[in-house]
This record gives sequence, C-alpha cells and structure tokens, in this order.
Amino acid sequence: MRPHLTSEQAVSFSRDNVLRYVGTAGADQDDPWSPARLECAALVPDYLVDHGRECATVQQAVNRAVRDKRRGRVVIGVAAGVHAGLVYVPRAPFTVTILGLGDTPADVVLSETIDAEMNGADYAQRFGAQFRDAPESIAAIFRRISKLSPISTANASVLRVENDGFQMVNLTVRNTYNCDRDQGGDHVMNNHGQYRSGQHQAVALLVAGADRVQVQDVVLRSLQDTLYLQSPRKGATVRSCFTDCEIEGDVDFIFGQSTAWFEGCTIRSLGGRALKTWATAPSTDIRTRYGFVFHDCDFISDERDGTRHFLGRQWFEGVRATPFGTPNVAGYSVSLGEVSDYLEPSGTISLATLNSVGKCVILCSRIGAHIDPHQPWDEWSGNHWNPRHRPVLYAASDMLEPLNTWLRDQDLHYEDIAPQTPFLAEFGTVDV
Repeated sequence: MRPHLTSEQAVSFSRDNVLRYVGTAGADQDDPWSPARLECAALVPDYLVDHGRECATVQQAVNRAVRDKRRGRVVIGVAAGVHAGLVYVPRAPFTVTILGLGDTPADVVLSETIDAEMNGADYAQRFGAQFRDAPESIAAIFRRISKLSPISTANASVLRVENDGFQMVNLTVRNTYNCDRDQGGDHVMNNHGQYRSGQHQAVALLVAGADRVQVQDVVLRSLQDTLYLQSPRKGATVRSCFTDCEIEGDVDFIFGQSTAWFEGCTIRSLGGRALKTWATAPSTDIRTRYGFVFHDCDFISDERDGTRHFLGRQWFEGVRATPFGTPNVAGYSVSLGEVSDYLEPSGTISLATLNSVGKCVILCSRIGAHIDPHQPWDEWSGNHWNPRHRPVLYAASDMLEPLNTWLRDQDLHYEDIAPQTPFLAEFGTVDV
C-alpha cells in the first residue's frame, strides 16, 4: 500500500503551518515562525575560528561568547579546513549562527568520531581536554555524559545544539565513526571494516530540545542516526527548518520526536553495510500536529547492491510489549502501565510509548528507484511478530481500527486525543 494525501489534505502541510506550532502535544502554542533565507554575505562574524588564530576550535568560540556575556545574535565564522572536535552550543542569553567561510559546504568540515556504545571513561579521556576550561553551562554537559556507560545515542553527536534560535549555514558536519566497534557475538563485517549489525548509532547533528533551529546549505554525514531531532521532553515538540541540505546515512538516519520541515534537500541512503536502510524514523506523539515534512526533496542512493531501502519506519520508542499483531508466545498479554516492560509472557506499555506513532509526509518530491514503489515504508522491529512489533501506520484511522477494542479495555479512546493528520503519506511525489 502506498498512502497519498488528497489535495485538500495537502494544503494544511505548507511550511508556515508545519512550523507554526510548538509545545505540549494536544495543547500546543500557536507561535508563527517563517524563517527567511540566510545570506552569507550579510553575516559578519563576531568570532573567527581558524587554526592557530583567534579561536582554534568552534568550541573555543562558543566558550568565549558565553564568557563575554553576549546578548542578541552571535555569528561564529569558521575558516576553510577540517575542524576536529565536539561542539556543544548551550542554552544562553544569545543565539548562535555558525557560518562556513568557504566557497561551498564541502570547504568547511566539523568532524569527530563518537558513537553511542562508547563508555563514559573513554569519552572523558578522549574529549576531556576540549572541555577542561569550558564555562559551567558547557562543562556540566560534559560531566553528565562522562558518568554514563554507554553514553547512549542522545550524547553521541559531533554537534549538540541546545540553543533556541540556532542557525548554521554553508558547512559540513561529519561523524567519522565507521561502525567498527566490536560488540561481541556473531557480527559480520563487510569489506570496508564495518559491522553489518549491532548498535552503531553515531550522530552528526543533535538538536537537543532547541526551538527555531535553522539549517541551510549544510551537509550532514554519518551512517546510523545522522540527524537526531530530539524533543525537549516527552509529549512536546520544537521546530527545525532544513533548506538546501544534504543528509546521508543508512539506518534511521533522520529520526526523533520533534517537528521539522525539509525543503530542497537531498536525502541519500547509503548501501553496502546494513541489510536494510531507513531514511527516516520519526517518533512523533500522536497528538502533535506535524512530524517530519519533506517538500521538493530528492531521495537518492549510492546505488550499491545488496541493500533494501525504505523511506522510513515509525520509531516505536520505548516499546517492550506490543498490542499489535498476532502473538507467537503462548499466554502472551499486554496491558497499559506506568512504564513499558516485558517479562515473558506478559508485559505493559506506557501511554508515552503508545502515543509514539511517528509522522512523516513527503510532498512534491522525487523518489529514486532504490525505493520499492509498492512497499516504500517498513514495519518496526521486523516483518514477523515479536514483542516489539508494530505494523506500518498510514493514518489515524488505520491505527484506530486494530487498537480500539484493546484501548476500550484500558478505558482509553484514541478518538478523543488524536488530531486527524496522516502518520505516513505522500503527495505529488514522482518515482525516478
């Protein structure tokens, strides 16, 4: 099945509508935001990042802005070259613009190797020098991550943005982790030294609960989990806008809970490592109006054989036991609970997990031949039933039909809380 919006439905998915709402799911704020195109020539750097000059790293420039107690917008200009190191942009009384000073985004590269399975001690040893003299708002982030083992996906990014109003233009952010961490077990490596399976999340850009984030003419590179659009808390959303960007990866490489608009972007699925790739993995709350919306984008691949590619799958975030499908476990049962848990054959599912439906709409875009036109979207946790399984959910009515009997037993009815917007859909897309 390939879901399509009607012309009447598509009207509501304009950029201004998608970026208009913020805050608590089901009780959001009407807060119009229509970001204008960034003109690099009009941006005058307040701090210059260049090897051996004013600031040697981007993090040093951010640190100086904090110490200087800046207000308003602060522009950090980054000279051409490869700039190693992590970058943490905290919440602050000022907003940050990172501007690449090269001729193209490829000329300025923010690069580092970090992955979710790294333990806190290794993280602290490797990156401690970068944050030794950081202001407290930044050092606190580093200390918190250092105490975790493993550090987890939410802390494994090259660039971490907590700064409302953040902008980035004309550069590349690359996580160079090669999916080569040995996690034990029978994992198979390809001829590039990459494991085909296992936990290999390695984020290039993490929007960590920041609102009104604008990214333009930027290249984001990694393999698994390249771009993480994280909500500030469960059951809430913030907004990001991506224009004329290139984003590449293989597994779930555009994912998260918040609202994002993508326009004129190239979405490149990389084959050759994982048996399957998913360009998107939203976990939008069912009561949030919009998840990920792509307009006038190109979905392409690197055309390697041996990999099945999908537009995406809906991240069933936190699931341990599912109410979907036909169980193959004798005596299996699941009920609504405070937390999601499973001890065979019985489990619970929290409302937060149940509400994590994931919304993605693709408008007026071009979809390459790497995507099966008859099965563009994939199920969560495999095509055969397991305790974390969920089928593809195309629209609110599709979720209500199989669930309502179970929900009534839990004294819960989705008709009362779900906005009537599609979960997964396309409009005006062209197969090329």
